[in-house]
Amino acid sequence: MLTWNRRVIHVGIVAIVILLPSSLVGQQSNANSPVVPDGWYIYPANKLKNIDETTLRCLNNSHNEWRVSSEKGSLKIAQYVPRNYDDLPLPPMLKLEAGMPGRTIRAGLKSSMHFNNAWLLAYDAGEWGGGLWLSNEDGSETKRIISENVRTVVPFDGGVLVLSGLAHLTMNFGNAFVLSNPDGMNVSLEHAISLDGAPSAYSTESDGSILFTTTYGLCRITKTGELQRLFYWPNWTRQQYSNSISVIADGTVFIGMRMFVLKLSPSSGGYHEEWLLPNNCRTFGLREFDCVCRP
Repeated sequence: MLTWNRRVIHVGIVAIVILLPSSLVGQQSNANSPVVPDGWYIYPANKLKNIDETTLRCLNNSHNEWRVSSEKGSLKIAQYVPRNYDDLPLPPMLKLEAGMPGRTIRAGLKSSMHFNNAWLLAYDAGEWGGGLWLSNEDGSETKRIISENVRTVVPFDGGVLVLSGLAHLTMNFGNAFVLSNPDGMNVSLEHAISLDGAPSAYSTESDGSILFTTTYGLCRITKTGELQRLFYWPNWTRQQYSNSISVIADGTVFIGMRMFVLKLSPSSGGYHEEWLLPNNCRTFGLREFDCVCRP
């Protein structure tokens, strides 16, 4: 049975590839900030500060979406392509259960984790529902242990961290649950945290903490279970939909989004923000339902 030993903390790819070598060659952004990846530039902050409704509508309708990742110490930026989850392994006898979204056992499946004698299966089909299911080894026995859209399940300090929530129409909520590793059909809830909005992208840090984004900004959950608010999005970015996070050696955080890549450089006051666009996107304008870039 799931044991609710709970503490709650309330707060408030055509691929285009750019490599940032470990030597960090590229365009210098300012005296205290690491370089900008080759092929990209910093969009003027004053234009974003005084953004008008027409420009905002353009940004929100852009078909450009960027994914950031790290390969052998180098930052990689590529055009985002949604992942195909059809290759995720499943228990051999698993059947569609009440509450699973869609008409098949794979509809809405976002994560599957296999343990010694159990599985955790995470589902998120947006407004059509989701949840976290615990299964025995062959899938002949299952039970839903979290009744929320589950965005991801991540190994975390000897157990797992579950990020859940939904942002749809007037709904916008999120939660983080720290679970023990399952033992058969038994799993314990060690810790729970209420988030300010739905979570999306995440990255595991070298010390085991988890960086992740919500509708409202960048957060961290430390190995002790503390929730840290690191950066709030400006109001105009709420529909830029972050999808990925990558951190380079000096602590600079890159976040892949619709239209932009956000670069957060550590500073004494937290982070210095810079919004990056490809060099061929010096100006842009709305054309039908797309934000079209021009050199």
